[in-house]
Amino acid sequence: MYHLDPPALYACERALDHPASARRIERMLGGLGRTLDAAVPVRDDDIPELIRSHQWQHARRRQGTVAEHRDPALVFATLRFDQAPPIRPVLERCPPGTSSGLVGNLLGHGGLNQHTEAHDSGRVCRCRYQFDTLYGCPHGCAYCRGGTVSVVFTNLEEFVERQVIPIAEANRWQKVFMFNSSLSDTLCFEPEYGLSELLARTYASTPDQHYLIHTKSANVDFLTRLDHQGHTIVLWSLTSATVSRVVEPGSATTEERVAAARRCQEAGYTVRYKLKPIVPVRGWRDECARMIELAFAHTRPDIVGMCMVAWMPADELEACIDPELLDPWARRAMETSADAMRGVTPGPFPHEVRAEVYGFCLDEIRRHDADVPVFLCTESPAMWHEFAERLGTDAGSYVCGCGPQSPPGARRLERLLAPKA
Repeated sequence: MYHLDPPALYACERALDHPASARRIERMLGGLGRTLDAAVPVRDDDIPELIRSHQWQHARRRQGTVAEHRDPALVFATLRFDQAPPIRPVLERCPPGTSSGLVGNLLGHGGLNQHTEAHDSGRVCRCRYQFDTLYGCPHGCAYCRGGTVSVVFTNLEEFVERQVIPIAEANRWQKVFMFNSSLSDTLCFEPEYGLSELLARTYASTPDQHYLIHTKSANVDFLTRLDHQGHTIVLWSLTSATVSRVVEPGSATTEERVAAARRCQEAGYTVRYKLKPIVPVRGWRDECARMIELAFAHTRPDIVGMCMVAWMPADELEACIDPELLDPWARRAMETSADAMRGVTPGPFPHEVRAEVYGFCLDEIRRHDADVPVFLCTESPAMWHEFAERLGTDAGSYVCGCGPQSPPGARRLERLLAPKA
């Protein structure tokens, strides 16, 4: 585990009463130099006061708006599979502004997530089944809402038995399953957490399905000892030097991520990269060129994706990332088009800025590898139309770093399937 110093430690009573969960909590606390009694027991009825006393009604704000980066509080809980308590009655007792997602996690809501993408979403993304057992992260990325408190679900063996295996067996069309990709990073809590070993073993027993770890971490030494049988993929979000150090202060640096990827590739893992998020900081061309050169000098990625920082309007980005970091050209374009880009998922940077950045990065990738599949991540149909010829694929046939139908070695999709609604 990372050397964390959480400001508070709690364990839901149902997790302490579950033998396998209690052992996992004790092991994780041991990794922090603590004992089991360091975690204060809490019940569902305690949630509103817990949130009030720690001001967790602000827990899911973007981390760049917090005065300084610090490790999150940890709450150990268990997933509830049959009937988790309703969120609203508890939320109504919490301070105004409290995230319903946080309350739901504390009550045991989580695990399986059926990701669907509406045709009018403004972006291209793959429908899939994915899973989350962690909500909250110590990386402190400025654009992310995953700081302040981490809810850690600990009944993992039950989770695999009741959700992971049945979903895999019922959906043979899906070849790649992603875990903990939105508000956390599994490797921050390994190997004491034990999810990676459990899933590597589970998917190694399948004929053709794969476990995907999406990470910004360099905590991979334990991975080199797992018997994954080629059924685990490790996908790094790769960012440039300034971004990895300043915008993502608790994460591994660019150099550390590439070094970790090399160790995993030497241990037989399929390695992938998403240049994500690309933040057009001052000197971004030199930094992106160096990042791409470093990646190809030390590894042979299976797939490479490109994704600009997105998911927010211009004023929100400037509130969480120091605008003085940005390239003046990109910043002016963002501010000039702020009204037009409000509500546009791939924003806040307008199409022409994103296209300029993608074109530069694609040229740099092709300088090092003429054949590796390259894709646009969560981009607009218009951007796909512009880049389809240069990428050699389009929005309907591209292979994706975390795509459900993109197993190792995939080059182009001939037919798309999606989970039933």
